[in-house]
Amino acid sequence: MVLRLGTLNVGSLTGRSMEIAEMLERRRIDICCLQETRWKSNGVCHVNSDKEKYKLFWNGQKTAKNGVGIFVREPLAQEVLDIRRINSRLMWIKLRIEKQTMIIFSAYAPKTGESEEMKNDFWTAFSDTISAIPKSGTILIGGDLNGHVGEKTDGFDNVHGGFGYGKRNEDGNRILEFAEIIPGESCVAQHRFLVADLVVELSKHKSKQMPRRIKTWKLK
Repeated sequence: MVLRLGTLNVGSLTGRSMEIAEMLERRRIDICCLQETRWKSNGVCHVNSDKEKYKLFWNGQKTAKNGVGIFVREPLAQEVLDIRRINSRLMWIKLRIEKQTMIIFSAYAPKTGESEEMKNDFWTAFSDTISAIPKSGTILIGGDLNGHVGEKTDGFDNVHGGFGYGKRNEDGNRILEFAEIIPGESCVAQHRFLVADLVVELSKHKSKQMPRRIKTWKLK
């Protein structure tokens, strides 16, 4: 099978869950990570489009601010093994696909202008969470990391492909520094940071040819 993943900053999910489900159906997205949902508390609910059924896992806080979520298309949602809600900016689900286990994150970093303390708390929680994931897990991150890495690699050649644009800001430095932590000695190759349009091909069966802008990786 081919697994199609997306990420979306929704601004607010209130009154829009069915609209988003219909968009995911049109674009044939299996899993979509949401940011800035602005839903309180946490939970799981079912959302139906015209032809598809989705399960939405979300996590928020006491006030209608921040918030993350993950849409999973049925029957794929039945393969969710675990859910971890770290805070209102970070959560993951563990998904079994064929013989593989994937950890899929939805992450929403503080915006430029937010306090340094808030940013440090987010990136520390993110790093600690990933470090605690077993080596057997394959990690995929869908998120709004709120930073510009810029067009120049400037010493980050091992994690920056040189395909960005504009100038890097301080929050872009945080992203690249985080990316350098991922391939450290405590992490395996599957945990290496990658920013891309992604289709994960999980079997050897032929699939329809995708547009050239979408890259395909075979997971072993």
